[in-house]
Amino acid sequence: CKMKFLISIILCFFSIGALASSITEHSKPLSYKESEEAKRLDKGSKHVKVYAVIDRIFEIDINEGTFKIEAELLLKWRNNKDIKRLKSDFAEHTITGDKMHEVLEHTWHPEFIVKAEIEPRSTLFRTLHLNKDNSIELFEKFETTLPINTDIREYPFGTLQLHMDIVAFTHDAKEMTFDPVMFEIGHEEQDTPVLVGNWSLIKHYADKKVSHRLSTTDQMYTQNGFHFIIQHDFNDALQKIFFPLGGVVLISLFLNLFSSMRHKENIEARVMGQLTLLLTIFALKFTLAGEIPATHYLNLIDLMFLIATGAIIINLFSSMAVSEWYLEGKLELAQKWERILDRTTPILVLVSIGASCYVVF
Repeated sequence: CKMKFLISIILCFFSIGALASSITEHSKPLSYKESEEAKRLDKGSKHVKVYAVIDRIFEIDINEGTFKIEAELLLKWRNNKDIKRLKSDFAEHTITGDKMHEVLEHTWHPEFIVKAEIEPRSTLFRTLHLNKDNSIELFEKFETTLPINTDIREYPFGTLQLHMDIVAFTHDAKEMTFDPVMFEIGHEEQDTPVLVGNWSLIKHYADKKVSHRLSTTDQMYTQNGFHFIIQHDFNDALQKIFFPLGGVVLISLFLNLFSSMRHKENIEARVMGQLTLLLTIFALKFTLAGEIPATHYLNLIDLMFLIATGAIIINLFSSMAVSEWYLEGKLELAQKWERILDRTTPILVLVSIGASCYVVF
């Protein structure tokens, strides 16, 4: 237990040092959007500076609509009255553990919740730091699970908007306001990637607004939003989705073109080949189910699967019908429809793909 406690303290100081380094290196004020309601309530309230660093964004599950985030948050405010008492009571300027909880019970401090989190955040560690300029810093590193708005019709193209909102918990907007001062994605010296998985970060930004609660009708609470826009890597979609799907459709079309059922030995191979390809499409759809957004509408990938499935079903049933005509001796009818189907099915597939792209984009 003592060893775990020592390791936690070392990690804690390392994270605070890294965050402090980021604060000094980014002296340029953060530009953020602020709602009119938040501006109006700012007057006369205690201002708490908010420094945020996102350490990891991982387990992005667009099928379930969730992702996990590991973040560091530092809240800084001035409190001349309490800090004099605290400095006289404690020799050290960084307070952790039970001592910190005891201090916070008798000291004014900001509290926050992570809005819309699916389960309560897991706090990795917290510290309280007393500065020489009579300001107080409350640092917390935590991990939580948040929902995703999976409205991405162009998937695997297009962008996905993720966000983490913190809302004041005990003090309303008239008493206290959060001012986002710094928002970074990872530390500069961080070796491991912040965004885990086949995703790329496009941009990130912060905003400030107020939040209303059902628990009270006459109070509003300050809220800071930290947004990051990500994009799915195209190479991953190409390897996992477009190459296999395109390959199955091409095999189906070429099977029709180069396996004429004028030769009886091709009949079984053609029908069984189309049936095998149809089962392959179903297996591919099942395999990729966890990587496709579950939406109430058809996105691009859904449409591609529908086109591929439709093309193979047409080829399968048309092959069965034409083969029956050949076996019955209706050679002219069979040859006529075989030529028509061999020419029109590829055109129908191309037109369907073009129409789907037009509708989506």
